[in-house]
Amino acid sequence: MASVLQTTFSLRSFHSRYLPTAKSHWDTCSESLPASCLDCQLHKLADGLLSGRYSHPRPAENAPPKSTNPLAHDSPVPVFQEGVRPSMFKALIGKGHEEFSTMRQQDSEEFFTHFVASIRRQMKKTGVVADPTEVFKFGMEQRLQCGECAKVRYRVDAADVVSVPVPRHEKGVDEEGKTQFEDVKLQECLDVLTGVEALEYTCPSCQKQVIAQK
Repeated sequence: MASVLQTTFSLRSFHSRYLPTAKSHWDTCSESLPASCLDCQLHKLADGLLSGRYSHPRPAENAPPKSTNPLAHDSPVPVFQEGVRPSMFKALIGKGHEEFSTMRQQDSEEFFTHFVASIRRQMKKTGVVADPTEVFKFGMEQRLQCGECAKVRYRVDAADVVSVPVPRHEKGVDEEGKTQFEDVKLQECLDVLTGVEALEYTCPSCQKQVIAQK
């Protein structure tokens, strides 16, 4: 959840949608409790992540600061940031969901998809037009060519995410016997994703099962 929120709220569309309009939303929100309103929680997240108020180390307890620098501290051990703990947001976004209502480790892609879908449902419910998730939309075009008649069909599927396969190139084992793998270039992963694949296909022109190139 943390990686998805930090990434999405670094985007300009999320800045403009949730950061400057928080006060106007809270003045007009029709929900009886902010904990039940996804927009309230998203405005709180934007303020917490983007205002900068939570990005300083905690001051050492019972020790006067030696510097006016807000990043300075006198603790002999590492002092971590106060950070943002979006417990209300987590409870709301995970409500009724088998996985995201738990404290188990979550898959970031699955949470991202759920997060985007939740925002779009909220926007449809409230009639808001400015969609911050529009930035994620793209189309995956599929070209299918019959191996018999060579006719081609095209299809475009709308998507927000794409799973990029990563080839495994073993290069031996280390001293502990663990398998080591070579680095893989992103271009190689994209070539696998968009490469040619042979599959069985019922061609509407040939009226039979053929091998097609996808």
